Amino acid sequence: MAEGYVETNGVRLWYEDLGDPDGEAVVLVMGATASAISWPPALLEALTAAGHRVVRFDNRDIGLSTHIDYATDPYTLDDMAADTLGLIDALGIDRAHFVGASMGGMICQLMAIRYPDRVRSLALIITSPGPDDRLSPTSDEVVAIASRPATTDAELEQRGVDVWRMLTGSRFPFDEAHYRELAALDAARGTNPNSAHGIAVFTAPSRIEALAEVRVPTLVVQGTEDPIFPFDHGEALAKAIPGSTFVSWEGVGHEVPAPLGPDLIALLEANIATALRSP
Repeated sequence: MAEGYVETNGVRLWYEDLGDPDGEAVVLVMGATASAISWPPALLEALTAAGHRVVRFDNRDIGLSTHIDYATDPYTLDDMAADTLGLIDALGIDRAHFVGASMGGMICQLMAIRYPDRVRSLALIITSPGPDDRLSPTSDEVVAIASRPATTDAELEQRGVDVWRMLTGSRFPFDEAHYRELAALDAARGTNPNSAHGIAVFTAPSRIEALAEVRVPTLVVQGTEDPIFPFDHGEALAKAIPGSTFVSWEGVGHEVPAPLGPDLIALLEANIATALRSP
């Protein structure tokens, strides 16, 4: 196990490199305003136990990576994809299996569009090919809660818990203790309450047409009750990428519920295995 920093594309990215350095590289790309510690430990353990080299990192503007004043130094999802490319370059990874959640799934899409020779497979979880007027809008209620002013640590924690409560679907109970613990860990580590990830996400152009050029094995997983990227976002994403595998999680919101962790791990391993059989 190794962790450190990479200077790339004008930013400093924190990363952690786990597992067998000679194994198939799996790069985990997290969503908006969430740091690398949001990846479930069980997922990391399963992937490394399977012999993979697993890299997780903090995107720019969150966690231990460079925090940015968006007003003076705006950035785009393309910039974040270039960050990711710089990271794998620095770590000596030629091609990788990319797993992205939410905004991370968008960054992974751009990796496959902009740098196709660096991508072996894609796993796109609770994400979208948009913004796109052809797709359902994000819940106004979620946006209102996420935009609620918060200055103290307690207010920031409560806002985060309230957002996650809204993002949780009806299939599994809301685990408030888990999200409070995660918020506390993030705050102690160095989160960024002013991250502009949401601006980068919702000012990006649609990728629906460009995704037709993706030619790697792709898994798309979408919850039927996702209030950020409603179910039709996942359907459109799977339809846009030739030969993709679409899995719907009934009653799941914008989340990766712990009880579905084993299912997700099996899906990821199957997608990686498909890629390894491909020419």
